[in-house]
Order: sequence, then C-alpha cells, then structure tokens
Amino acid sequence: MVVKRSVLSSVKAALAAAFFASAASAAPFAYVTNQKDDSVSVIDTASGEVRTTLKVGKEPAGVAVSRDGSRVVVTNAGGNSITLIDGRSQQVVGEIASAEGQVGVAVDAEGRFAYVADWYGRTISVVDLESRAAVRRLPAGNVPSGLVLAPDGSRLYVANRDDDAIAELNPASGEILRTVKVGKHPFGIGLDPSGQLLFSANVESNDVSIVDVRTLSVIETVSVGERPYAVAYVAPYKRLFVTNQYDNTVSVIDIEGRKVVDTIAVGEYPEGIALHPDGVHLYVANWFDNTVSVINGLSLKVERTIRTGNGSRAFGEFIGGV
Repeated sequence: MVVKRSVLSSVKAALAAAFFASAASAAPFAYVTNQKDDSVSVIDTASGEVRTTLKVGKEPAGVAVSRDGSRVVVTNAGGNSITLIDGRSQQVVGEIASAEGQVGVAVDAEGRFAYVADWYGRTISVVDLESRAAVRRLPAGNVPSGLVLAPDGSRLYVANRDDDAIAELNPASGEILRTVKVGKHPFGIGLDPSGQLLFSANVESNDVSIVDVRTLSVIETVSVGERPYAVAYVAPYKRLFVTNQYDNTVSVIDIEGRKVVDTIAVGEYPEGIALHPDGVHLYVANWFDNTVSVINGLSLKVERTIRTGNGSRAFGEFIGGV
C-alpha cells in the first residue's frame, strides 16, 4: 500500500508539473523589433527570456499581434516590406512588398486584416493576411504614424504627424469621418477598452492629448516628459503609461485626475510600450540600450529587464495571445 501511494503521488506530481509547464508554454509572447540588426526578439513572457530571434526585413520598426497571438505583422521601414510571422510556431511565413517607410500597423480583432501607415504616401494600406496581399488603400493625412482600431472594428484612428491631428476613418467605406487637432507631432495613440477615450503622445509639444471619442474633441492636455512617443492604458487602475524618449522614463497619468502621478526610470530612449494580457504588466522597448523593461502597473516598479537585439523599438501592440 505504501508503494502504491508513493507511485500515485509521483504520478500526481508528474501531472502537475506537466500542467504548469503547459501553462507556461501557453503564455503570451512579446515580439520586439530590433531595427539595427533586422530582427525580432520573441520573448516568452512566462519565463522572461528570449525564446528565439527571427531575421526579418530591413530596419523593422512597427509590429502588431492579433488578439489570439496567432499572427504577427512587422513593418520593415528601411526595406519597403512587411514580414508575417506565425505566432504559434514563432517562424517567419512570408514577406510582402509595401510602400516606402511604413512604420505604424494595427491588426483587426479577427486577425484577418492589417492596416499599415504609409509614411510618405498619405495613405493606409490594407493587407489581407489570408491571401498575404495588399488589397486596398485608405486615405490619410500628412505622415501617418500610429494607428488604433476601435474595439468593435468600426473605426480606425490615425495619427497624422505633420498635420498635428488625429483622423477617424470608417475602414469599411474608406471614408475619413472626422479630424481633431491635438499637440505637435502626434505619434503613438491608444484607446481605452470602451473606445470612449483616445490618447495621443505628442512628440514635439511634450504632452498627451486626451480626446473624447464621442465628440472627437480634446478634453485635456497633460504635460509629460521630453519627446513622448507611445502610450498604453491599464484599465483596472485607470492609468495611462507614456514613454518619454529623451528622459529615459515612463510617465504615469491618472486618467480620472488627469495629471501625472509618477515617473518611472527605464532604459535608454524608450519607445514602444504594450500591456500584457494579465492587465498588470507593461513591456517597454528601450531603443538605445537594447533591452525591454517590465513594469508592474500596480506597484509602478520595474520588475525585470530583458536583453533583446540591437535597436529595440517595438512600435505597436507587440504582445498577443492568452
């Protein structure tokens, strides 16, 4: 009987170990574009380690991951191409010729279409991820950069950098519906989960515009650090996190109070920032020191620093899957 119990305990322990190993392997992955070595670092967010490094096109900058994590789209700003990655195998599965200098990218909720900002073309390319081809072009403003889709996919918001404005498009009809002036040179933009508030990091005015989507009007402008670049919103805490390139920091804005409540030191020249699906942790790509800082959105502390490739930018929603 003692032997049987011992064997049973061993079996239970093995099953438990297998379960936790499986859970860890199913954790979301972060895809960090490394512009200076033409690669993407694939980070296993469970272990905090780089699982693999993928060679992509020339000077990758933007990245977007489908909601289920199965599809990853990378814009190669120096190579006039888009790289497609299979998020299940972490392998490159295709490359599509694109317009010159594309950076911003967003993927719809179904993972079917990618929207890519044409930096020099004043347009948004629509890429069918099934056929792996650009199928349409939508109008945009002057130097389109950051993109974000409404939660229901019915609207697409575009930061038109040199117009100092955000445009609202109907992606189905391709029509520009409304435009709102924000700060100087908007770049990274984001929405709250309800789609009611839009946030714009304005690089040259060193502030963030908070926009009421219902009226598409600016309801507050919050000063942050120098050269704010990208944003990520943590809904449970009602906090907006903003990377400041020149300050090597992340500003934390209390959205209810509409003011900065903390500033977090990260790596050198932080750019992309994305929220982990756990709703707590934020990942920040630090371009000049080739790292990713992992911030706890509740304690507002850096919990981990991960070494990545050369010139980590990760502009976009670079974490996906659950």
